[in-house]
Amino acid sequence: MPLYNVACRKPLTQATRERVVSSITDTHCTVTGAPPEFVSVVFADGYPLRSGLQISVIGGIRTGGNRTASVIEELERQMHQSVAAASGSQPDRVDVSLVGFAANWILEGGRIMPDPGDEHDWLDH
Repeated sequence: MPLYNVACRKPLTQATRERVVSSITDTHCTVTGAPPEFVSVVFADGYPLRSGLQISVIGGIRTGGNRTASVIEELERQMHQSVAAASGSQPDRVDVSLVGFAANWILEGGRIMPDPGDEHDWLDH
């Protein structure tokens, strides 16, 4: 888990999608320290976004553990910059919102997710 939903007013090319996925994965992992295997990205094309937006990203992320409010704010800020750059969009045409969930609300592979920062023991199983 995290799950990033990327809604686009117009379809993105395959190359642009790949850049956006890489930017989301790299940014999430760099800021949070989470393993890249946890990051999932879903695209929705032709989505009716509010006026002026080209791309809207809503990320469902684990909270708690080593994820302080300042880490989450930094993740949102860097995610906004990286998605805008990767998609070739003006920053004011991109919106990023993060929604936090307690780790024990999430199952991955039938197992309850660990708190952020405790992934290594979880992955060893």
